[in-house]
Amino acid sequence: MFRMILIISALIAGLILGPEISGNKGYILISFDSYTTYETTIINAGFIAVIFYFLLLLAEWILRRLLSMSKVTRGWLGQRKTKKAQKNSLLGMWALFEGKNKQAHKLLLQSAERSEAPALTYIAAAKAAHLQGLYDQRDDHLLLACESNKGAQLAVGLVWVELQLDVKQYENALATLRELALKFPNNKRIAQLYLDIYPALSEWKRYIKVLNEQRKTLNYNALEFAAVELNAHQHFFKQLAADNADSLKLFWDKQAPRWMRKELNYQKALLDAYIATDNGKHAQALLLEKLNKQFSLPLLAYLDKIVVTDHYPLIMLLEKKLNKGADSGLINQALAKLKLKENNPIAAIKHLQLSLQTELNADDFALVARLLEEQERFEEANNYYRQGLLFATDTATDVVKV
Repeated sequence: MFRMILIISALIAGLILGPEISGNKGYILISFDSYTTYETTIINAGFIAVIFYFLLLLAEWILRRLLSMSKVTRGWLGQRKTKKAQKNSLLGMWALFEGKNKQAHKLLLQSAERSEAPALTYIAAAKAAHLQGLYDQRDDHLLLACESNKGAQLAVGLVWVELQLDVKQYENALATLRELALKFPNNKRIAQLYLDIYPALSEWKRYIKVLNEQRKTLNYNALEFAAVELNAHQHFFKQLAADNADSLKLFWDKQAPRWMRKELNYQKALLDAYIATDNGKHAQALLLEKLNKQFSLPLLAYLDKIVVTDHYPLIMLLEKKLNKGADSGLINQALAKLKLKENNPIAAIKHLQLSLQTELNADDFALVARLLEEQERFEEANNYYRQGLLFATDTATDVVKV
């Protein structure tokens, strides 16, 4: 109803005002200076304005269409490049797996920016560069991987360390790992990588510290862990002894736990460290201490290894133990070797003869026979040679039967 009223009102207004407007068309003059450029009636000007307005709308529509076509074109080209990059990324990965490192490096590097996972693609490109020995380029690619994905810094850093370890760049790997440790403290993988780096750099003290801190995370059973820990301490003891034998003694007396000082394997490791670094006096002092406190037969083997100028303290200790009647065979064997070092072959022969009554040993049979020959006691020497040969034959036969 309202629309009908509006339409009727418009028609009435047109009938009333139409003749008036047609009779008084008005006049428009546009001029510049003294020159007339355009003149027309108001009605014509209105029609021209309407037509010009629609021309502007048409031009706007055409411009929009052109721009939208350009955008579509750009989008199509972009999608094409992205698809090509993704395809090259996959081809690069396959090439890397197939050992075609040069081809993989080229494909991965070209496609990294537009790939679905730029950080992973840069890491793969770094691996390809690494396998070609292009270590500077490898490092550049890994930096780009970090920049492309800030959340991938830990993963990139761990890969970086592993690649550096692969070519024995231990100093660089340690520096990289320390930077990671500052950003990602208490990370188990970082701690485990320290265990690969420290032995190569002879950082045995730090290695032992990390080893004990990460004991629960390592895939060792009790026996395996004990073996690894003992091996680390063997290297650490030798390192300390090489620097200063007194430093090793101070560590053993003040810092080593009580269980370690009581453990035979660690006592042997300490003696080995002293002997390997020509610290015979320290080895002798330790051996005297241990044999006095708790006479340990396995330690007697070290009597022959220790190089000192004065064997008298050890000889006195062993003779004292011999008088008590315990383990006389092994003690006589040890005394024989000490007597030889003291240039006393007669006493050595006596101790070897007593030792061979209970501790049969082919080397000792040959040794006592040779010493008897030097003393021109040929019949006794031949007798011991015979006994040694029979013992060696019987032993070999038993081994074959087993």
